[in-house]
Amino acid sequence: MQSVTVTDLHGNILLYELLFRVADLWKLTSIFITGDLAPNSLRGPLKGAETCTGEDQGVILQREFFVEQFIPLCSSFLLDHRQADVYVIMGNDDRRANESLLEGFDKEAPNFHLLNDRLVALRDSHQKQAFFPGEVPLLWVAGYPYVPPGGHLLMDWVKYENRVKLRPMGMDSTMDIYEMGVTTDARGHLSTIADDLEDFETYLRKSARTDEEIPYNPAQTIYLFHAPPYNTPLDWTTPRGRYDYLPLSDHVGSVEIRRFIERVQPYLALSGHCHESVVTGDYKVDLGRTRCVNPGSQTHLDVLSLVQFDLYHPEEMKQFFIHAR
Repeated sequence: MQSVTVTDLHGNILLYELLFRVADLWKLTSIFITGDLAPNSLRGPLKGAETCTGEDQGVILQREFFVEQFIPLCSSFLLDHRQADVYVIMGNDDRRANESLLEGFDKEAPNFHLLNDRLVALRDSHQKQAFFPGEVPLLWVAGYPYVPPGGHLLMDWVKYENRVKLRPMGMDSTMDIYEMGVTTDARGHLSTIADDLEDFETYLRKSARTDEEIPYNPAQTIYLFHAPPYNTPLDWTTPRGRYDYLPLSDHVGSVEIRRFIERVQPYLALSGHCHESVVTGDYKVDLGRTRCVNPGSQTHLDVLSLVQFDLYHPEEMKQFFIHAR
């Protein structure tokens, strides 16, 4: 089983170092990270606090993480492991103002792939096809980092599910989520998740990040979503009680992502966002023919939650919890 997926490491450098040690030991060829790469920018001591606004502090904090820790660590690993590829998307806790840093690293490192609104070839499958024609399927990887509105304040990677524009419980119905939260880049706010996924191929082409000659076939595509599909073991959070005598749902994933998966039946769907699923739910579920996965996150315990799987037989997978200390 030559691949792993992890999520929501939130800038815990101990877990990134452990992930790459595991990748070296297990001789992995494909590493998938499904969002929330950087430290939570609304907590902890922030450099330059006396001269910057709260929003600027968060951008600076995460920029320093990417420049001083994440990119050098990834670069060192990938230079020594030319056979390995790292595929990532950003998540709702990542400031989009720093996306250009990862785009620059993507251009410099041939085996690092930033997949925000993008489709790329899965290098392992194409290399194996070149040497062993017909032995494995040709596969591609697509990324979609957006999540529906919830209890978070950062809005860079948040979109309404659909035109109904449902808001979180307790929010003033006359207010817009983007007015209430923090935004560093509003490029994604003009459409809904339903709009994007209705014709996902057109959406990817319009983003101008996907090469025109790359074919699009959901049955041969691994999707990286930050939000898991709604009402599954993957989006089960801790019980949230009631609001004005109405029970709050314990599921916080995306309805439209679930509809998309059920409609097009992708090869594989990897997600994150809901840390607790690893405890309150499960790390895998099948929606029709599609295996969906959320490895969960135990970052606060310095525990790496990962799922190891076979790229060409995705039903073969195992969950691991590895302590970094």
